Amino acid sequence: MNTKILYIDNDEASYFLVSELLEGCNVEILHARCGLRAVQIFNANPSFNLVITELKLPEIDGFGVLSEMRKINPKIPIIAQTATVVNNTKCICLNAGFNEYVQKPIDFREFISVVKKYSSTEQDMEIECLDVNEFVIL
Repeated sequence: MNTKILYIDNDEASYFLVSELLEGCNVEILHARCGLRAVQIFNANPSFNLVITELKLPEIDGFGVLSEMRKINPKIPIIAQTATVVNNTKCICLNAGFNEYVQKPIDFREFISVVKKYSSTEQDMEIECLDVNEFVIL
């Protein structure tokens, strides 16, 4: 059984990076480019194991996505991700109800660790991912 991840980001390069980073892992990634579409997808199919969302999105931002998805499934792990950093971004995200905060540019080890943490919690899944030391961006 694959871990199903809903990845929400209007930046194609970020989606490409995440999908490459998780290639070979026991995950299935569905990509939404805006918050409204992500909420619609989640509402129609709430069987995702993990949601990773950019904070700055068209139509509904990451905080709005968090709020709407918590109404559908209060226990779904939702990870905030953004390149916009102010001194207390992480604190704001965690206080708003996000389970984790990952800063861009993505730290590969941290990202894989967070995905593993929420992929194996209740589903007892193992993720065998690539060696991040061998991951090279050209």
